[in-house]
Amino acid sequence: MITTTEALADVVRRAREAGAVGVDTEFIWDRTYYPTLGLIQIGYPDGHCELIDAPAIEDWSPLAELMSDPGTVKILHDAQQDLNILYRACGGLPKNIFDTQRCSGFVGLSSTISLSELLKTLLKVRLAKTETRSDWTARPLTDAQLKYAEDDVRHSVDLMLNIMGQAEALGRKAWIEEEMKIYEDESHYQERDPDCEMPRVRGSGSLTHQQRNMLRALGAWRELKARRRNLPRGFVLSDDALVSLIKRPPSCAEDIRQMKGLSERSAERNRQYIWEAIERGRNGDLPELPNHKHNGPSPDDGYEARVDLSLASIKGICLAGDIDPALIGNRAEVTAFVLEVDNVDASRHRLLRGWRGEFCGNALLRLLKGQGSISIDPDTKLPKLS
Repeated sequence: MITTTEALADVVRRAREAGAVGVDTEFIWDRTYYPTLGLIQIGYPDGHCELIDAPAIEDWSPLAELMSDPGTVKILHDAQQDLNILYRACGGLPKNIFDTQRCSGFVGLSSTISLSELLKTLLKVRLAKTETRSDWTARPLTDAQLKYAEDDVRHSVDLMLNIMGQAEALGRKAWIEEEMKIYEDESHYQERDPDCEMPRVRGSGSLTHQQRNMLRALGAWRELKARRRNLPRGFVLSDDALVSLIKRPPSCAEDIRQMKGLSERSAERNRQYIWEAIERGRNGDLPELPNHKHNGPSPDDGYEARVDLSLASIKGICLAGDIDPALIGNRAEVTAFVLEVDNVDASRHRLLRGWRGEFCGNALLRLLKGQGSISIDPDTKLPKLS
């Protein structure tokens, strides 16, 4: 177990010399707003693994150097959550990331495949997934925990080489390299302003405009307090209590009392803050929500048919080309594309950028403009665009 900054620096030095390493995290996420990091695993090309005792490390700067080093490939599976946790720990903006899960979608597999299934499919390696609910902050770790943690990164480099070998044979190496740049976008690692989001709150349907504003204001206060105290949102104010407050708002601060999801102590401590948030929502003292709507004309009677046709075309092309359709875009993205087709902005729509445009986006645009055609391939029995 790596327990000092000096030992961590040595791990990072050897990782950079190797040029490519597997990276994974183990954490618990139970009674906190942020995940509590317990362990970081580093897997070298020769199968050797190092385990970093996260609670023991005081200075994370060596890890920041590794994560932001463009000359070292960091191989993760389902990378975004781990990268967020690592960024919060060390502050190094990720560079040169390889996500074995997402990249699998380019070589005929699902882009949401589990690590155990991917290892079994490509390397004939079977993992014993026995420690998924372990307490990774307890010490000492058991032998079973240590083996489980090492196995998650032991084969990372071999997985990457296997996937990239298949991608190169298919002429898709550059596509994967382009796709992996998404993890270098700093916006993925910044906390969003809760004032500019509508909170997801159970039981908050069918609200008036003023109630929606109160929901936003209370939700923003709850979010910031949860972050500041590192508590789950429900520990600050439950969804039930939040909905009760906006549907039966108090007439003054003193009316805010203990209720389901709001203890007497919490009501006493936060009464004034809750009241100020309710008043802020009543008065509409909130910024406009970002406009995520499309820039084209209003939906017409036939737009859903065009969306269905587009999705069927994308699926047919992907099945024929051994690419996971989920990599292209979801229904909301395709709908926006359909509605903006007469004034489409190629820089705004990722369906027209880079490999997506080359693979199917440009052909789909021609079809929607009446300049292309769709037919069934007699050999594959799948839709194809021309």
